[in-house]
Amino acid sequence: MAKARFSLHHSRVIPKYRQIFIVNGVMVICLVLFTALVVTVFFSTSNAAATANINSENRGCNLPEQDHVITSPFLSVLTLNLAHGRKDAFNQLLQKSSTTRSNLKDIAEFLNNSGADLVALQEADSPSRWSGGFNHVDFVSEKTQYPCLIHASHAQKYMYDFGTALLSRVPYTNILKYTFEPSPPTTNKGFVMGEVRWNPGGQLPQAIPVSVISVHLDFSRKKVRESQIEEMRTVLQDIARPIIILGDFNTDWTKDKSVLKTIANNGNLKVHKPLSTELGTYKNGKHRLDWILVSNELEFVSYEVPQVVLSDHLPVFASVKLVDISTKEIDSKQYQSNPDYSHE
Repeated sequence: MAKARFSLHHSRVIPKYRQIFIVNGVMVICLVLFTALVVTVFFSTSNAAATANINSENRGCNLPEQDHVITSPFLSVLTLNLAHGRKDAFNQLLQKSSTTRSNLKDIAEFLNNSGADLVALQEADSPSRWSGGFNHVDFVSEKTQYPCLIHASHAQKYMYDFGTALLSRVPYTNILKYTFEPSPPTTNKGFVMGEVRWNPGGQLPQAIPVSVISVHLDFSRKKVRESQIEEMRTVLQDIARPIIILGDFNTDWTKDKSVLKTIANNGNLKVHKPLSTELGTYKNGKHRLDWILVSNELEFVSYEVPQVVLSDHLPVFASVKLVDISTKEIDSKQYQSNPDYSHE
């Protein structure tokens, strides 16, 4: 019988001074991580609601008039929580700016290859101490085929400055940037909205406006999410349809009184396979927190969750089509936006 490779009689005893060193080292690491979490909560913002925090919009979007309309038969959209550019690391405070830039370059490459017409982003940073000192949305836009953008900061304080964003190949109009009522101790959340013009395959007499919304809801409390959804409903009740809402809702469909059910039912919005267990976006697909909802004028052609690590969330990609386009009798006037509706 072969002798055991290791024996209790021959095991080395770690000197006491080394044991103390190891224990102290572990304690220091735990303290650093705990401090990072405390700082995040301590510097929670308390900005007033419904603020118009304008950073940039449609910058670099100097396109000829004929290029202001999306003409693809299907409208392809994508949503991604950027996680402040940390990818799947624990906290961006402990990350070098060069690492953040490298992570965002990976995201830019993915977006370029995605084929999406419109992109919604959450946890999208402006220059701050924990963002690496640069604007993440501008950085991604400059490295992709999406020169047109809307970016709003909902949470602003000493350490951070971040919010939601929209990217596009065509200009946005009727821009709205909205920050929900403060919800301490968690950071403020909100949404951005813009309209794009779409003429599917050039089959309509004129392009129709499509309202596109990137939203981020509170992660910690259902009551806060319910309040935020009610704010959205009140603010957006008169916007142009069709509507596409994309983002991180921080809840799934199966929860009791899920805010997703509330917004879908009250807004006459469609959800793709809400009970599917194959479309998870968080914690290795265990939780479906990121969603795309569309109004009844649209229907899903495809819907997928690409399995690519760009963040602690997975992206969601969908293609939609106009329901009545097959009749070719559509009156594009019914889709015209409200000229009095413009909030910046």
